[in-house]
Amino acid sequence: MQTAGQPRAGESLSLEIDVLNENEKDMRLLSMVQFLPMGPSVSAELIEWQDDQMPPEVFSAIASGAGVGWDNAATILALPVVTAQLIKLKVGDVLVLPTGEQTIVKTINATAQTIDLDKRGWGGTTAAAQGVATIWISIIGNAQIDGSDPQSDTYYAPTLRTNYVQIFEDVLAVSGKIMRSKITRASERARQRGIKLKRLLSQLNYSIVNGTKEKFGDRATFQGIRNTASSTYNVAGALTVAKVYAMVTQQVTAGAFPSAIHGSAVGIGRIEQLMAVYVTSGPSEYNAKLTVKRISILGMDIELHVDKHILDTEFLCLDYSRISIHTQDSDEASGAFAAYLLTLNGKQLKEELVGYYTIKCKQAGAFAVRAYGCTG
Repeated sequence: MQTAGQPRAGESLSLEIDVLNENEKDMRLLSMVQFLPMGPSVSAELIEWQDDQMPPEVFSAIASGAGVGWDNAATILALPVVTAQLIKLKVGDVLVLPTGEQTIVKTINATAQTIDLDKRGWGGTTAAAQGVATIWISIIGNAQIDGSDPQSDTYYAPTLRTNYVQIFEDVLAVSGKIMRSKITRASERARQRGIKLKRLLSQLNYSIVNGTKEKFGDRATFQGIRNTASSTYNVAGALTVAKVYAMVTQQVTAGAFPSAIHGSAVGIGRIEQLMAVYVTSGPSEYNAKLTVKRISILGMDIELHVDKHILDTEFLCLDYSRISIHTQDSDEASGAFAAYLLTLNGKQLKEELVGYYTIKCKQAGAFAVRAYGCTG
């Protein structure tokens, strides 16, 4: 007889989960737990990581009056750039203005919020007035003067990100008479394990999509993809081919590489109908056990995944290299789903199924684009 308080070893349920994932059709609708990579385990309830950012490639310059500043093809001194944008620049940055003109930053005056340029119309490009509205300028590289002193150091401070470990649990109970009955070919314990595991995996999947970060007392939940992603795209009506391209392009522009688009059955159906000529099928690049559909656009094969926990009005365009699921492990216990025997005697069997999971999402502006507002 096993009773509370005695040492209990956990029985790994990974093989049973694999069987469910490979054979059970309803498990295919839990796309997050099927395709997100499993990262290294964590050792504390609160997981922390440093989130880095890529150096900026675009900045904005504020408007200036007609015939002065940016609206003058000859001006190279005291061109206005606000401080929030000025910190993106270094001396020697090669700039491409909206008209195609190129120029180079000579000096930066943080106090006056201005920059001086080496010359206008660099490299034979045409110097042109840029207008009196705010303009967006691209930084295409940096060119230093031969023999000059080293440029000033630049440092992009990392952002601290955190998430909690959430406990997912269920308990199965089998009476003595049921243990002795041959109602099905499989044991009642195995049948209930399958049912409970489906439910637990569904809860984990739902939390990965919609979870929020909070701890109250000794209960904690982790933050999921929708609430972490800061990059959004408003479909604002019926989905079109142009809007599919727009949400994918938005993620590429943010510096990410789209791995897959996750949506509801209704949402993915819209993409398949709109882009039928772009849809292919084959083994998943991220889960070779499964066959998936893809759309081939922008030189990329982007997988399409149906997930029952995503709204019909939304899509999640994800870069898997910036997302990972983690378990909380130690020398004493694994955090992956395991079965712990609570009670076993002649009249009753009780078993606890439990898993400790969290999710890490890197670069909130790049790892996901949440497209919303799709009405048809």
